[in-house]
Amino acid sequence: MADDPSATGSPRNLGAASDFVGLSIGVGLFNRGLYWEAHEAWEHEWVPDRQGRDAGFYKGLIQVAAGCLHYGRHNRRGAVNKWRSGAGYLRPYLPVHRRLRLDALVGSVDAYLAAMDGGGWPELEMPRIAYE
Repeated sequence: MADDPSATGSPRNLGAASDFVGLSIGVGLFNRGLYWEAHEAWEHEWVPDRQGRDAGFYKGLIQVAAGCLHYGRHNRRGAVNKWRSGAGYLRPYLPVHRRLRLDALVGSVDAYLAAMDGGGWPELEMPRIAYE
């Protein structure tokens, strides 16, 4: 989809481009299943301002990406712990923050956590992050 910014990581009409470069790069990487790389892009944005108003937002995205990485490695404990903490960090920013549809992302993570409670290994389709 050419008009879907999450496909390329290029946000539309989001204000000053420099404010969203790391965020949009991370979204594009995450949506391609490159969770470690997304984590790194978002960490680059989070580290300089760990006490700022978006600190929990970036930390939540980082944790969700780490959970997806753990899921891909069949590490149940790591996936569950990171998804739980990531969703917790993102909840104060629901439903939309910086034009990202966090309600859908957190809803997916909540469903994954429920699926991971059962026996066996659940086959889950990893989430995509959408812009509003």
